Amino acid sequence: LHHTMTDQEEKIPEPTPSPTWDLTSTISPYLDLHMMFPLLEFIDSAIAENKTSYNSQDVAAARLSLLRPTHMVDYAMDIYRELNGEDADVPAEMEEQKTKVYDKLEELREGCKEFDELSNNANERAKLMEANQWSIEGLIAANVTTLEVIDLYRQLAKFNYDCGDYQTSRDMLNVYLSLHAVGGTLVSKDDKKEEEDNRYKHKDAEETPDESGPAVGNPALYNLPTSLLRSEPKLLEVLWGKLSCEILLGQWPDARVALRAVQTTIEDLAEQKVLKPLEALHQRTWVLHWSLFVYLNPQCQNSDMDGLLDLFLGEKYLQAIST
Repeated sequence: LHHTMTDQEEKIPEPTPSPTWDLTSTISPYLDLHMMFPLLEFIDSAIAENKTSYNSQDVAAARLSLLRPTHMVDYAMDIYRELNGEDADVPAEMEEQKTKVYDKLEELREGCKEFDELSNNANERAKLMEANQWSIEGLIAANVTTLEVIDLYRQLAKFNYDCGDYQTSRDMLNVYLSLHAVGGTLVSKDDKKEEEDNRYKHKDAEETPDESGPAVGNPALYNLPTSLLRSEPKLLEVLWGKLSCEILLGQWPDARVALRAVQTTIEDLAEQKVLKPLEALHQRTWVLHWSLFVYLNPQCQNSDMDGLLDLFLGEKYLQAIST
């Protein structure tokens, strides 16, 4: 067919994509709010290349609207000035929100300062691991910290995420998960018996071990006992937060491992009736949409497409698609 086309036909310009075909608004209800910003950046690049009929002002207005519920106040102020001029006075409510955000951030930091310093001290952390005390129970028994302080640490990780500091949030969630994980020196020997019940046999992690260092995604972080997941519902939220950080930081191999952990946890909780059928359906729907970032990114390979197909063609996920 190519060889029979006339010169005139070959010179027909490609049509400019219309917002009608843009799926951003279709998938946005199933994404974390922060994950919308990379999509808006993509639309900005399409505008710059004249590949869409959107305009920059509309995208900036949408970005400002999305920023309002977050703690990214400085970014919101920048966008406000972009829309209203560099010399425009920032609304008083924005200044008030900024003050509240900084005050809360300082309050959370102060509340878990000692534990945060400990978690960043590799030598001290190694000593606790060697003594089998690097777990919530071990740290409390050794009078190193308290349950309330550890929960403040989790809240600070979430607050950093809401401020757009995804790297700090990711590092803190790694620490928080390691306190709950089963395996190696992450928990006490008494808890190792539960390792047999560990469900996280990550195909991604098994295929990418490196004898000179930790496996991609540090799958040991996700060795969470089913009994703990049943009693600590916030852990599923933490796993979602960890996955979101990996996505927003563009850490795709780590994101695949985190995605597998979320999937496995959802199915375990659904099987144990901790998640009701409708809740499990909603969770699977979110997995489907978030997986598009993990498997369809500039660094994806053929094996990534296989992972996407395996996910979408799984029985329970096909059911979620068709519901």
